[in-house]
Amino acid sequence: MKNSFDMVTDVRSLINVAAVTTLLEGGNIYPDARPTGRAGKIDIVVNALGINNLPFQKGTPNINVYAPNVKTTQPDGSVQYLPNYVKLNVITKAIIPLVEAQYRETFNTQITDPGTLLKDADGNWFVSMQLGYESYNKYYNNF
Repeated sequence: MKNSFDMVTDVRSLINVAAVTTLLEGGNIYPDARPTGRAGKIDIVVNALGINNLPFQKGTPNINVYAPNVKTTQPDGSVQYLPNYVKLNVITKAIIPLVEAQYRETFNTQITDPGTLLKDADGNWFVSMQLGYESYNKYYNNF
């Protein structure tokens, strides 16, 4: 049986490759939560909403891609902090083929939401991707 920690580890293994890590410019791929003080960094966080304990386990992992906001000055002199659309889009597009319809020996993934732009409580913009995750529960004995 897998738990949410296993699911996060499996998904991180799919995206912790040079095609993604080189785009992070020194940032990291974190499990579960982004450490505080990372607002100026490009990071990825893989977390899980849960996994069931049925013969064919199904879960929902998220991949959240963070990039520093872009500071813009408006004609009236006010300052706005906008999402870094270019960087977020490039990283998201690099991740998509690595997690879409991936079949491994102990699990498979498919994309259910290829990326929704959201704003964190601290004002940072990020893209949240949601996956479907399935695994065979070899310990399920109720057949």
